[in-house]
Amino acid sequence: MATQRRQAAHDSGEDIWDRVVEAGEDGLEREDAIGRNTPSQFERGKAWIRDHQCANKKTNFTLVHGRYAASNDVDKAKLYATIRLESLYRSAVRVYKCSLANLPPEAQSDLSIMLLTKTCKDIFAAMQFLEEAGFSAQAAAETSKVKSKTSTASAKGRKASRATARH
Repeated sequence: MATQRRQAAHDSGEDIWDRVVEAGEDGLEREDAIGRNTPSQFERGKAWIRDHQCANKKTNFTLVHGRYAASNDVDKAKLYATIRLESLYRSAVRVYKCSLANLPPEAQSDLSIMLLTKTCKDIFAAMQFLEEAGFSAQAAAETSKVKSKTSTASAKGRKASRATARH
């Protein structure tokens, strides 16, 4: 029985990259960006793009309003980065709540636990700083919506609130 070689991440990545670049500033929805790739090839290809191709081509690869784009548009970059950092923040809150916050006092003095707790709290502080400076996923989405009303791209804004995720 012959086995099929797993497609390399760079092969999937280049395929996705070429398709998305060809679409221009409006980008492509997932169904169109995936092309002939399987869902797992698409995920590995996107990772390769973000790890290698963006630096090689000096071009951003973003997912904004449900569309993948290869573009150096500042608003797309700002919205994508803000949404992704918001997601990382929510993950850090979950990590803190489910693995560090409830440890007994004697465990809190463990140097590794202290370092992990400090790292989580540093992430919380950094996100508070960004939010106070006006960089929230909601604010970025609203700014992007106003600017995209003249665009043909889909204007589906993401709403994200950290109020329920506070530690």
